[in-house]
Amino acid sequence: MGILIGISPAASQTKDEILALIWQGMGGKQSWADARYFMFSYNSNLPKTLPGTHTYIWDTMTGNCRFDGYSPNNEKLTVLFNTKDKTGRAFLNNQPLPTDSLSAVLQPVIQAFFNDSFWLFIPQILINPSRLTIQEPQLIGTARYYVVELNIPQPNADIHRSKWFIDTNTGKIFQWQAISDNQTVLYNFLSSDFKDVGGGLILATTFRDAKTEFFITYPIVSALINVESEKFLKP
Repeated sequence: MGILIGISPAASQTKDEILALIWQGMGGKQSWADARYFMFSYNSNLPKTLPGTHTYIWDTMTGNCRFDGYSPNNEKLTVLFNTKDKTGRAFLNNQPLPTDSLSAVLQPVIQAFFNDSFWLFIPQILINPSRLTIQEPQLIGTARYYVVELNIPQPNADIHRSKWFIDTNTGKIFQWQAISDNQTVLYNFLSSDFKDVGGGLILATTFRDAKTEFFITYPIVSALINVESEKFLKP
């Protein structure tokens, strides 16, 4: 990985300039603004992650979301919920779960959505730059990187804050450190497999920590032009 060495901030850019560079690396702010619907699948060996590959279809405007995966008994599980009001319904093998069983399924899936989408949708984080601070640039090996700290905790994943190491030429996130509340680096992910997911929006779809062998992958990521309303209404 190389040794991280602080270097003089005198030549570093302003916060606005660095954030603009990150937007540029993702295809521009307008590419995110123009995207409404997303379909993405998630697979990871992180602790507290739902097992197996599962898929979401998400309407960023309304918050409506569809989850398709499998129960611990390998039964087809579909959960239709809203990311804004956190209400929803669940279906096992296309049959609705009774009210007394719903919460045990609905709440973990909603929490999984926020954890699973956190690494993928970097534009969502950039929308509120007040949670981001610029630190002194650093060298990793012989390459210079801008460093951005994310003051965004993920309690369910034991993450207190994160750091991005930004390629000064491309604006892409080269490395993503996830840090616990006792300042331990939980994951030191290298990002890769940058893809145009539609409309010019470019996202990293693989995060891998070579030392711990933890990984996050998004086998499918697509910005959709339209989604049938029934996808959010019926299993």
